[in-house]
Amino acid sequence: MKKQIEEYIVSIITNQMGLDNNHCWIASQNRKIPTQAQELFCVVGSSFFKPISSKSRWNSETQTEIQEVYGRADIQIDLFSRNNDARIRRDEVLMALNSFYAANIQDEGCFRIFELPSFWHNTSYLEGSSSINRFTLIVPTMVWTTKEVQFDYYDKFRFQASDEDGVIANLQNYED
Repeated sequence: MKKQIEEYIVSIITNQMGLDNNHCWIASQNRKIPTQAQELFCVVGSSFFKPISSKSRWNSETQTEIQEVYGRADIQIDLFSRNNDARIRRDEVLMALNSFYAANIQDEGCFRIFELPSFWHNTSYLEGSSSINRFTLIVPTMVWTTKEVQFDYYDKFRFQASDEDGVIANLQNYED
């Protein structure tokens, strides 16, 4: 089964920055930074998705319908730390997203990272008085998803034309 775009971005960041799954995860997983933790944490989520195209086409070789959706997904990456790691290491995220490893993951996952943003948002104020450094980056990506489904394609048919007096014609283009 194909992964979601957030899973691929987490994979890139954890691999390139040496983080583990306890320090980098997908948003909305109800995880919290431990109270006394001083390490760097990263949370990845999709903040926006705009569908661009949706198509269906017939594959005569496999006798299936191919359904495709193309769209732009803005991925939000948040770095957190109680120490200075979030501020010091934030450039490593940009390097990770522009790495050879990231290029291979993009090919594997059928998505593209557009031009990297030129600035981080300092969103530390959102943490209130918790003294957590927080920096947010929005990365635009192009995603496409395909699904192959079974479908009865009717290119052979039987047709009968009739009027009130009965059958006028039997047309057959059907092979049993």
